[in-house]
Amino acid sequence: MLPKTIKTFIFLSLLAQSCVAQKATEPNGKLKGVIGVYEGNCMPGPGRKPCEPKPIAAEILITSVSKSYDESLLVKMVKSNEDGIYETNLPSGTYSLFLRDDDQVVCTLIQCPTTCICLPFKISNDSTTVIDANLDHATW
Repeated sequence: MLPKTIKTFIFLSLLAQSCVAQKATEPNGKLKGVIGVYEGNCMPGPGRKPCEPKPIAAEILITSVSKSYDESLLVKMVKSNEDGIYETNLPSGTYSLFLRDDDQVVCTLIQCPTTCICLPFKISNDSTTVIDANLDHATW
């Protein structure tokens, strides 16, 4: 027969194992893409190939849907690798995507001039959203 203190210890150990706090998981989707940069003379002309963005390591800032970058709306920050590739999971919802360009934060505005929203995108549960974005350092 086990002493009472050992029985109590075993009981509490089993109880603790069965009551491990489990965080409720939110529905998640995936965001991925490639970040590039336009550089040099990209002015179109006869016999000149169109400029193609070069992959770049960059900081990607994801916020709630917004007309401009507001740090208080920041949901997540991710970085692309040297090949420009990034991937992250996000809860289902609608967001805006921004890129850090040296000391500035830039975005692609759409729905202007009526609304002007920085590159909105939607994340759905168990699906992948692809957003490719580019910085523009070119001469046009």
